[in-house]
Amino acid sequence: MNADAGKKNPADFALWFKAVGRFKDHTMRWESPWGVGFPGWHIECSAMCMKYLGETIDIHTGGIDHIAVHHENEIAQSEAVTGKPFVHYWFHYDFLLVDGQKMSKSLGNFYTIDDIKKRNINPLALRMLFFQTHYQQIMNFTWESLDSAQTAYARLQNIIVDLKEKTEQNEVEGEISSEAKKLKIDFTNAISDNLQMPKAMAILWETVKSKISDKEKLNLLLDFDQILGLGFKDMKKETGNIPEGILKLAQEREKARLAKNFNRSDEIRKMIEERGYQVKDADSGFEIKRK
Repeated sequence: MNADAGKKNPADFALWFKAVGRFKDHTMRWESPWGVGFPGWHIECSAMCMKYLGETIDIHTGGIDHIAVHHENEIAQSEAVTGKPFVHYWFHYDFLLVDGQKMSKSLGNFYTIDDIKKRNINPLALRMLFFQTHYQQIMNFTWESLDSAQTAYARLQNIIVDLKEKTEQNEVEGEISSEAKKLKIDFTNAISDNLQMPKAMAILWETVKSKISDKEKLNLLLDFDQILGLGFKDMKKETGNIPEGILKLAQEREKARLAKNFNRSDEIRKMIEERGYQVKDADSGFEIKRK
């Protein structure tokens, strides 16, 4: 191993790089007491945290590959300067695989937000998919699992809208049942136990299937959604407007049908029906309505 003779200890990390040698054409460059250069990777993060969040922050996240070296160095330099704890809680998440493999451009399995948008995926369905795996466990992404999450989200949307319709005429709230209290406690305990989101989502579906009143059920789901952020509060009964995602699917199906790609056409029809809608061929092209 080559050691820098200018270091007191070979493990010491750089706080500032001079814009010389291999760094002479570096994009980042500022004047400093040590000459023109740029900050080291670790000092960048400490500087941003302290400027915008203060000398001690509550939560710092990052991948498990940042635990050794990067986050340890952040702690060392920050606490050496302030004499205060740098972070109260660290959240380190595991890796995301694609079809059981590491994401890689060379493998062609490197996806972006644009890929999600092209498939007309509701971003909240993607959030639901992420909730199915604990953040400290490896998650394997597949388009099939995302399609299933989209279907589950559409089903949940229909349930929420139906509950709102059923409870519109009866706003009187009685005493909370013991079963509803237990569901709320179970949900809170799951969230409080190191963000056990898969368990929290299981409790959400348990609530949906429970025999508690519609009003209690809706109130619980809206309460859960303050943590989940799945948009339950804003879900409304549709008054003739077809969601953009459903409309795009129907348009895609029409193109496939006209191209006589009937397998693809039937596949998209099924996707539309799974989301709670029906598409019917018409002289003008197609018609869509809620099932």
